[in-house]
Amino acid sequence: MSNRLPKQVEWVRDARWASWWLSDEELFNFKQRDFEKKARQLRASGVNAVITFGAFHFRWNFVDEWPEMLCMLRRLCAACHRHAIKVVEHHSALGVFHPVGEKERQNILAYIKKNPEKHSGFLKILNDGDKEYKGLKFSSMRQIDPRTSQFARSGYLAYPFCHNNPDWQRLYFAHLKAIYACGVDGIMTDDVQFWLKDYACGCIHCRDKFKQDTGYEMPPSGIDDKNFYGNIDNPANRAWVLWRIRCHQEHQKRVFDHFRSLGLELARPIYCSCNTNSYGSRGMGLALDNLDGCYSTIFTEVNSTEPQAHCWLRIGAESSQRSALARRNGAPPMCLFYPHNAEENLFCWAMTKTWGQNYWGTNWGMKLKKEAAMLARPFNFEKKHSRLNARPESVAEVGVLFSARTVWLHGDQDAKPDYIRMSDPASTDCWAGWCEVLALANIPFDTFGDNDLEERRYFDRFRLIIVPNAVCLSDKAVTALKAFARQGGKLIITHQSGLKDETGAWRKKYPFSDLVGADASGKALAQTEYRGIRQKSPPWITTKQNQLAVAKCDCPQAPVAVFSLRKNAKELMTLAGGKGPALFRHRYGKGSVIVFAGKPGRIVCINRHKRIEKRTGKNDTDLDRGLGRRFAEIDFTMNSRVKRLMQAAVKSLAPDAPFETEGVPEGFIAGVWTCGAHTVIHITNAAGTLLDSGKTVPIPAPLRFPRADTLPGGSRTMLLKIRRDCRQAILRSPELIGAKKLVVRKSGAATVIEVPAGLVRCYSVIEAD
Repeated sequence: MSNRLPKQVEWVRDARWASWWLSDEELFNFKQRDFEKKARQLRASGVNAVITFGAFHFRWNFVDEWPEMLCMLRRLCAACHRHAIKVVEHHSALGVFHPVGEKERQNILAYIKKNPEKHSGFLKILNDGDKEYKGLKFSSMRQIDPRTSQFARSGYLAYPFCHNNPDWQRLYFAHLKAIYACGVDGIMTDDVQFWLKDYACGCIHCRDKFKQDTGYEMPPSGIDDKNFYGNIDNPANRAWVLWRIRCHQEHQKRVFDHFRSLGLELARPIYCSCNTNSYGSRGMGLALDNLDGCYSTIFTEVNSTEPQAHCWLRIGAESSQRSALARRNGAPPMCLFYPHNAEENLFCWAMTKTWGQNYWGTNWGMKLKKEAAMLARPFNFEKKHSRLNARPESVAEVGVLFSARTVWLHGDQDAKPDYIRMSDPASTDCWAGWCEVLALANIPFDTFGDNDLEERRYFDRFRLIIVPNAVCLSDKAVTALKAFARQGGKLIITHQSGLKDETGAWRKKYPFSDLVGADASGKALAQTEYRGIRQKSPPWITTKQNQLAVAKCDCPQAPVAVFSLRKNAKELMTLAGGKGPALFRHRYGKGSVIVFAGKPGRIVCINRHKRIEKRTGKNDTDLDRGLGRRFAEIDFTMNSRVKRLMQAAVKSLAPDAPFETEGVPEGFIAGVWTCGAHTVIHITNAAGTLLDSGKTVPIPAPLRFPRADTLPGGSRTMLLKIRRDCRQAILRSPELIGAKKLVVRKSGAATVIEVPAGLVRCYSVIEAD
């Protein structure tokens, strides 16, 4: 695998992204001078790359208008290139609207309600329920629900095409070739997935391909075979899950191979709003973790209905997983937010800089003048000080394993997954909670993946690896973890990590017994227990050997695994009533391991805030345009004792971190990076959002940026300690006039930087040399 970008797409590293919103105005009325004017406005706001978005996103509905749309795209590209702006064409690749009932029909018509008479082809497809294009019926290419043999439906009120259908592939790639001829610099194909969760697709092409690729057969058409569909304990179902994920990978590779066969090298942004949840990957075959070499930038899309500035904690965890994939592929990560105003945009942009990522901010409800003005302040600041974001390299010495295979192939009897809240207690939450706890404590960390672990990437940099209920681990991964500890590395392992192999099959023997100094049960012990699990945890009580300063934890909502300690392991916390160890420690080689029998990450994990809609408009489109109001119930509540226990465990195994703070209150989030010869510290003030916990706020919500010295744990002078030799530190911010020189002093082998509280409102960045 190459982890270097082709030189033709190196520009994505420094991209400052915006949307080029397309509408009937561009299609029917724009002259070349209008495209030029719009490109000039975007360039003046600091934008140097655009992604097309808007009215013609659901591409196949407008198939009769493709010639006119391609003409529009050629003009757009010409204007952007004259103003040094790169263009990525972006569309939904599979869906065609098909309403069921009058309400759905009216919602779809609202999509073109300004000029329905100009989109006669769109209306005809809607009225006829089908379309013949180049001798093929749309209906012949649709995904099939194997339970009924009827067409599958997507969440976009549409019938999706099947990306395994060779007729669709032929027509679609012909369209892509026409798009490339317009002069685009990149291509982004959305919504390529099996839209019927767990089931699709049951078309003849998928049935034949599944059997040929795996040796298994799908159940007969018309039968909802519960032993196959959704039964993760069935090897045939696990093969089905992995096969669907692989079909998505094959599509993305076909896109690359196709444009390269034409002598082109195009940028390939790829994304998912929640790649870490089993809903999209296991449920719909959409995963990013197996796409090495298939993208040039990778990002998280923040759902547009979320409170954009209040979702940073869970989105920060999600984004760290994109950074892991980007780092592996030598590509820049990015995050897409939908800010509603300049202040919200500044906050969202600041968070992406703190995470070491590029930014795409956009909102379809804004006029160009307002959106350009919104982007201008942070983007022009970023452009002026580009060295502060140039190829950021992590200083983290703590790695948190995200096991995609566990998300894909493991389920348990814990609470059910909740896609809307990005929650999956069996896997995702166990990992995300650790990321959130580390972020709140300003402990630098990197997420890394299954393949990284097997290849022992970053072992030269990590001092501590956290393995948060990574149930499905290969023998190669198990061996790598043991080697890491044997050579002096430290580990935190939780719950059922390693009890299954990479195919999702249960191991006959617990693979970490020698590493952790304990045996884990793999048999059912009683009716209330499953695979050595107590579904309701007794309280965790400290022992005399515990130095982690947390006396008791109550977390009955989460399960614990049953362990039997060997003589060399030290029990730090026990389950009340003599039910076994809750927390224990063991030396292994030159290293040591702390084991949590429970799921601490799942216990503390903050997922998406609950959203509420109060409608005053007639349909969803009215709501999007401000004729209704959205609210969010903000909840940052964590089990404080479990959070302190997690942070204490990390600090006990990895003291003297590369970055530490004093007098910095919770919610002031720091990201530390090296950019060439510079050490760069980004600070974003999210403390005001934490103060909204327990409240119902409107979307968008007014933002507060309290001074550090007005908050618990804050000080008039915040101290930042970095394990580097620095002689000067300069603070800058788009909110301040000029640069501010900070006091710098030595403290042993480290440098301490003094930051007056008044110099950090929403965001500041420090350059230390």
